Amino acid sequence: MSAIDLFSAVLSGASLLDPASDLGAMPLGMVHSAAMHSAIAHSGITSFGAVGDFSRTHCLAICAVLVPANLLATLQTLIFVGLGRPRSTIRLITSFASLYAAVMILHVVTWFVVGVVMLPTFVLSGLGALCLGLNLWAIAQPHRLSGFLHRLVDWGHSLIDNRFLSASSLPEQS
Repeated sequence: MSAIDLFSAVLSGASLLDPASDLGAMPLGMVHSAAMHSAIAHSGITSFGAVGDFSRTHCLAICAVLVPANLLATLQTLIFVGLGRPRSTIRLITSFASLYAAVMILHVVTWFVVGVVMLPTFVLSGLGALCLGLNLWAIAQPHRLSGFLHRLVDWGHSLIDNRFLSASSLPEQS
């Protein structure tokens, strides 16, 4: 019995005491874990299991919505902080952006729960954590974030100016 089959059996309410259950054919450590989860599965955890199943079943669609939403909402937060918008507006925007980031992290957690540890799970969890961190920084210390953004933009301008100045100062070849 694979880990996914075990997870499904536990969420469906399978028990070690049920002779029709396949849980008796598992190694002792997995049986103990399954028995523990089976004992709490009837207490409302099955709704979390259903949400997890939904999340994993519709992963491509969920990621197709959450990745751009995360990036755009966090970019909007950074733009508003950089432009010095009122703190109430920044709080409203960062609330939605943080919600997208938290949902993405929870979506990745549903994959970690069933044992899927691959590069996309780490990339998505890193993206969600980065967006959540930037949004929390915008809420906690908008003036410091604004100063950092202004220094970053000034640095970018100096790179662009230096590149164009050095390219335009070259003598023309005929």
